[in-house]
Amino acid sequence: MTGLGTPATVALQSLGCARNDVDSEELAARLVAGGFRLVDEPASAEVVVVNTCGFVEAAKKDSVDTLLEAADLKRPGGTQAVVAVGCLAERYGDELAESLPEADAVLGFDDYPDIAARLRSILAGDRHVPHTPKDRRSLLPLAPAARHTASGSV
Repeated sequence: MTGLGTPATVALQSLGCARNDVDSEELAARLVAGGFRLVDEPASAEVVVVNTCGFVEAAKKDSVDTLLEAADLKRPGGTQAVVAVGCLAERYGDELAESLPEADAVLGFDDYPDIAARLRSILAGDRHVPHTPKDRRSLLPLAPAARHTASGSV
């Protein structure tokens, strides 16, 4: 679909909570800044990005169903790639990629700043290592940390 000098098209499908809507707006802005053209209909997009929800079982099922529906759109001259992002992708990453080969990539939150480059690479046929989930939490001390005082203080 993309000719020389014509921006690649991308459809963003946002599922789940208001946070995903905000993330989708951020992704849309990054994609436009990166040279993509947004379209409303997945069937008219070269890349379909599904911002998934992984909060409850029903949302997980909706996310997988939406990814499968997008994959059904793949055809020469039409949709070329389906990419999973969002909570389900972040939480299950490589496990999701293994169980859902219809998705061309599973990208985590760390990929958001470079989303346009990632999608161009995927359209070029490059394979991406699926996101590997990691625990981003850190322990907070329950008691105040010991404070070192300067000598001579009272």
